[in-house]
Parts: sequence; structure tokens; C-alpha cells
Amino acid sequence: MNRRIGKVRILSKVAENPTKCAIIYFSQTGNTKKVAEAICRGIRSASGQCDLLRIQDADIRNLTAYDLIGLGSPVFVFKPPINVSIFMSRMSALRGKPCFIFATHGGHPGNFMPAAAKILGRQGLVVIGTFDCDGDVTRPFYPYPFWTGGHPDEIDLEMVANFGKEMIERSQRISLGEQVPLPQFEWLKDSLYYRSVKVWDANKIRSKEFIVAMTLDRMKCTYPECHLCVDHCPMQAINLSVTPVVFRKGCISCLFCEKICPTGAIEINGDFIEKRWKIAAEGFKERGYPEFFQRAKTELIGNRSTLFRKLNEVDLNDPAKIYNRVRFQRPRFIIS
Repeated sequence: MNRRIGKVRILSKVAENPTKCAIIYFSQTGNTKKVAEAICRGIRSASGQCDLLRIQDADIRNLTAYDLIGLGSPVFVFKPPINVSIFMSRMSALRGKPCFIFATHGGHPGNFMPAAAKILGRQGLVVIGTFDCDGDVTRPFYPYPFWTGGHPDEIDLEMVANFGKEMIERSQRISLGEQVPLPQFEWLKDSLYYRSVKVWDANKIRSKEFIVAMTLDRMKCTYPECHLCVDHCPMQAINLSVTPVVFRKGCISCLFCEKICPTGAIEINGDFIEKRWKIAAEGFKERGYPEFFQRAKTELIGNRSTLFRKLNEVDLNDPAKIYNRVRFQRPRFIIS
């Protein structure tokens, strides 16, 4: 009886002081945005106040007014994109605040979570939870639709909303002085998740030596009528209003500008695409079932069986059937 009364009192105290949460997210194709919105709905349904901010619109100085911080991003080569890492490394003004991390990926988060948690920990934030889920992949040299096509789906987003409720409850318990178990992080040493990051290193700002050879054809470019690449570059690395144009200064090789260019003015070197296609195909053949294929075989809930259905269509002994040719139509992705 006393325990129940105590619990009622605690919940009443929490209800009188709703937690203010800010969710900051980086999203290119919309996968992470969907997840951020679902978390926000979950938090609001749990009597929390929640504001949703794109990372390019977020001012860290204004975040001091919030009780809980959420950070979301797609996974770039098994780690956080450099623009997200830079943002997190400047959050020392929020020292002591609880935060949570979420991510979308093409099958596996790799070392995204331990890398993000390490940066946030250095800034003094306390990571109280993490969430990751599959998202559609539209890399220029990947097959389309990818095996994770259709995600995040309704089941993913329902799980995400519940995660939001859990985070608001956990942060409230912490604010009341309760001891709450915190997530533990372990770096994956498998070459697929660790060494390949060093080889590719798409999370490094580049100004001269670009890992992906890309060119801008001014004859095809319709700027200033079209300025999609300028508006959507996560590093603001493109300026077509000056002469000579500033193209790829501070580039992180996310390839999004190439993907959304409607005329094909931004081009990737064809030899590079062919090379990456062969490496990826041979890699899957050598490793056999990737981890997310194994996981897919056990996740037959609703349309969460998407991965399993696509697995049945793949002959892992034939690289040519694993990775089809890159789509040649332009744009490869349409900004909604």
C-alpha cells in the first residue's frame, strides 16, 4: 500500500513538471526525420514537451533551456557523419544534461553508438538510451531498391514512439534522484565495421584529396534556377554564385549533391562506381550472410519481414546478382 502511494506521489510530481525535450536531427532522404517525428510523438503522449529541430537550425546556446536532448542521424560508414560529430563536440554548454541517441542505417549501425557516446561523454552529457532501425539506402553504387527498402515502416515507428516514452520516463526518474541503469557501449573490431571506416573515411572533411572523384559540368548546370545542391549540402561546401565556383570545399563525400542533381551536371567517375560495385559484391560473397541478413530471418513480424523476403531473392554465391548496376536515370533521388 505504502509503495503504491509513493508511486502515485512520484507520478503526480512528474506530471506537474513536464520534461522539456529538444530533438536535433540530421536527415537527407527523410528516414531519420521520420524517426525523429515518431520519438517526438511518443514524448508528447507521455506528458512531455518536445521541440523538433534540424541540425542546421539548432543553436546550442538555446538548448540550455531543455531538460532532455535527443540526437539523431543516419549512419555514414558505420559512424556519425562529420557534421553531426562536429555539432556534438560543441555541446559542452549542456554538461550534465541527459541525452539519447538514435540512428537509421542500411542494415547495421556499426560503431555509430559508441562513437557518438564517446563524443557526448567528453562534453559532459549523460547518454540514457539509444535506438537504431533500418532505413532505405540510395547510395549511387548500391542496388535499388536496397534490402532495407520500405524502412522505417509502421512497426519501426511504433517501436520508436515507445522509445520516446521510455526516454521521457527514464529522464524523469533520474531527475527525482533514482538510480537508472545506463547503456554500455562496446566498439566492434570486425574489419567490416572498424578497418573499413579508416579506408573509406567518409567522416573526414576533405578539400583537396577527394575519396570520390566528382566533377561539375557547368554546361549542364542550370544554376541559379536550380540550387538544390547548394541548399542541401550538409557542410555548406558548394557555392555556385562565385567565379570560379566553390565546389566540394570541405566535402565529406556523402554524394548527396550527385544524387539529387536533376540534370546530371554533378557526375561521379564511372571507374570508381564500377570498382566500388565489385568490392561490395565480393565482400558479401566472402562473408556469406551479413549480420543483418541473419537478423532478418528472425524478424518476421508484420511487414518487418521485408529483409527476409528480399533475402530469398538473393544468391549470395553470385556477386552479379547481389549488386545490380547503378541506376542511370537522373535525379537518383527526388527532394520532396
